[in-house]
Amino acid sequence: MDVTGTLREIADCSVLTDADAVAGYVVDWTGRWRGGPAIVVRPRTVDAVSAVLRTCAAAGVPVVPQGGNTGLVAGAVPPAGSVVLSLRGLDAIGEIADGAVTAGAGVTLGQLESFASAHGFTIGLSIASGESATVGGAVATNAGGAEVLRYGTARARVAGVRAVLPDGAVLDRRRPPPKDNTGYDLVDQLAGSEGTLAVITDVTWRLEPASAHRSVVALAFRSLPDAVAAVPALRALPGLLALEWSDGAAVARVAAHLDVPAPLPTDGCWVFAELDAPLSDAAALAELLPDDRIAVADAEDRPRLWRYRARTTEAVNAAGVPVKLDVGVPLADLAGATEAIVDAVRGIAGAAGFAAEPVLFGHLAEGNVHINLLPGPSAPARRFPEELAERLEAAVLERVLAAGGTVSAEHGIGRAKRAWLERQRGAEQVALLRRIKAAWDPSGLLNPGVLFEDGRG
Repeated sequence: MDVTGTLREIADCSVLTDADAVAGYVVDWTGRWRGGPAIVVRPRTVDAVSAVLRTCAAAGVPVVPQGGNTGLVAGAVPPAGSVVLSLRGLDAIGEIADGAVTAGAGVTLGQLESFASAHGFTIGLSIASGESATVGGAVATNAGGAEVLRYGTARARVAGVRAVLPDGAVLDRRRPPPKDNTGYDLVDQLAGSEGTLAVITDVTWRLEPASAHRSVVALAFRSLPDAVAAVPALRALPGLLALEWSDGAAVARVAAHLDVPAPLPTDGCWVFAELDAPLSDAAALAELLPDDRIAVADAEDRPRLWRYRARTTEAVNAAGVPVKLDVGVPLADLAGATEAIVDAVRGIAGAAGFAAEPVLFGHLAEGNVHINLLPGPSAPARRFPEELAERLEAAVLERVLAAGGTVSAEHGIGRAKRAWLERQRGAEQVALLRRIKAAWDPSGLLNPGVLFEDGRG
């Protein structure tokens, strides 16, 4: 069967095979993970998505769904000989009804937020890659971000979906009744499935009333333990939306990258508290830190202060190809686990003749740490050798598991962490996950190699 020729015959669908045109679809956002040669198809309708999947299923060709390609665990990096199903062409946004809006999988989170804001709402999901990350990808990976504290992860934002099954059949649950107790919740099962069960084409997204005012407070604590100790007091701030943290060295890196001064000392750990109202009780903060370690920005000046946290990934990627890990530990163990991780990776890298520069930030209330390990400036191609990168990853994840944490707090398993799935969940749960995969995708053609190395249930 001539798969490429058949795909070219599908209406409302373009096909890319030229190496230069395909190049951006086979490498991940960090530049570390690269796939094999692949065909890229770009459907513009759900019927076209269905036709692509029917064609690939008939030919036994694997399909890798891809949204904004902003993932960090190689979950959308295609194996050789596969078809990349780019969903960016599904970019329609419907009308708001009952506090929700249905958007195509290719709509970016930034576009959806702009649409919602124009109607007095917010989507309740804020991530650094929001201008590129898509609605479908956010749901497929159950994205979290800064406002999980108030609004939950992407799963909590989903009121319904439409998706195409691996054989081309269409599952339409875009507007299920608000009270519908009729069997298994198929919508919820797709959230966090990482494109291994079905291809999400539309999402009915729950909206929230937009805040009339927003303010951000940055607090420069002298250490991460001091910041953790302040969490109960910070969580009591009225209208708290987000509670983020960055290591002082990470803030300094962002300031240098943007060529702007840091407004507070960078000798310890910064905490960013975002509120959906003007800060009216500065006395609560004065009990935590002196004035010269606190900066407050109102809604107009909010982006200026927030950039010291929001643009960390940009600053990291400008410095080299990082080993990126997204982990979570119990909040009480956050400082100790982080110190153990930093000591371990520096020791391992040093023994191999490399410097390791940890860049640490995350979501404080959830005990979430985004660990970015950069090689020193003398490293060839500004990256660690792959064997050393794998050893550094293992050192981090071993210590996270020892602390009772999770090897993936937000980014998912993808291909990068599949060897750790059973360590995290146990053999019995992984066996059940495989049975779910087999029920949805019996031929194992949808995003093979994600979650399970053999790609099958």
